[in-house]
Amino acid sequence: MHNIVILGGNFAGVSTAHYLLRHVLPSLNSTNGDGSGYKVTLISPSDHTFFMIAAPRVLISAEVVPLDRPFGSIPDAFSHYTASEFSFIKGEAVQVDEVARTVSVRTTGGTTNTSVQYESLVVATGSRSSSPLWTLHGDPEHTTAAFRDMHNRLPKSKTILIVGGGASGVETAGEIAHFYKQKDITILSGSTRLLPGLRHTGIGKSAERQLESLNVKTIHNAKVTSSTEFPDGTTSVKLSDGSTKTVDIYIDATGRAPNTSFLPDSWLNDTKRVATDVSTLRATKAPDRIYSIGDAASYSRGGVLDAKSAVPALCYSIWSDLRKLDNGKEGRPAKTAILKEKKYKQIQSDIQLVPIGPNGGVGVLFGWKVPSFFVWLVKSKTFFLQKAQGLATGEEFLKP
Repeated sequence: MHNIVILGGNFAGVSTAHYLLRHVLPSLNSTNGDGSGYKVTLISPSDHTFFMIAAPRVLISAEVVPLDRPFGSIPDAFSHYTASEFSFIKGEAVQVDEVARTVSVRTTGGTTNTSVQYESLVVATGSRSSSPLWTLHGDPEHTTAAFRDMHNRLPKSKTILIVGGGASGVETAGEIAHFYKQKDITILSGSTRLLPGLRHTGIGKSAERQLESLNVKTIHNAKVTSSTEFPDGTTSVKLSDGSTKTVDIYIDATGRAPNTSFLPDSWLNDTKRVATDVSTLRATKAPDRIYSIGDAASYSRGGVLDAKSAVPALCYSIWSDLRKLDNGKEGRPAKTAILKEKKYKQIQSDIQLVPIGPNGGVGVLFGWKVPSFFVWLVKSKTFFLQKAQGLATGEEFLKP
């Protein structure tokens, strides 16, 4: 049995598992009389997917978005696959032995680690934010607890500080300003402008103007150097300019770190991401049949688009490598069904839609600025929450 182990159970990992099970394994297993030559094992510390795109709206209140809506059950979504072709392990990968080709997994509630053998390995462990509002920190209850805390504190708060001028920070400022008017809201960009990751400098300026119309203050060129939370729930923060602020709610929406600390250092680049070929998703500094996709991979610019769009190319690489491996084994048929070659072509132009409240926002598509009405039409109305359950079920990959 050739075990394809996937580490990570959200956008990249779950999508890859569904694609392999639907479009790759049937071709590979057709070479075996009992159809049992290959299987997929998905390992994740969470048994639910999390539609993190919608987090800025989910944190507003359970009346605006029910708390269960951004989550999808992985066991339920994969229940129609047979045990011979798929298994799920709820646990955290803590070590990889590249010689023995094993993953050591700390299972939830377990007292000892479990060793899982792999023949092919996909690293799709994503990244981790400082706050569980933006990414899962293991069990999804940590994120739902963070949302409940926001729901309880936002109505009673007067002063709110949002740290981070990227999309999450800007969207959160806009959502709170719309749903909770008369709050004293400040956002620290941490740079010279909002949305500093975009090449189009005008988008950040437009975002600042829209936030200003909602009475949100923007402070540039200042970062938080330390913070202290008091028993009454308020937080004192010291800024890089030497000033100090005490606020009712402090929201950390700064960057994320890749979840790769358990991997061999030799696989990683200088940013601690898996060194990965952008077109094939093969890990370039690891042994054969090691792949990486999403935020944990070096090619990614840190977004859902770079995870989902690369799935077909990754799965083609796996199929191609296993077909070559299979054809070299004595007694195996020399041919299987042919899959169309796919390579990932990363879009270099700016693509981002940033709602600022439910009535509009700012955005850029392929380097071109789009009007607020377009952002409302595409994203601001729903934050794509209608796609949340489809994340777990692999709805976008019903066809190859």
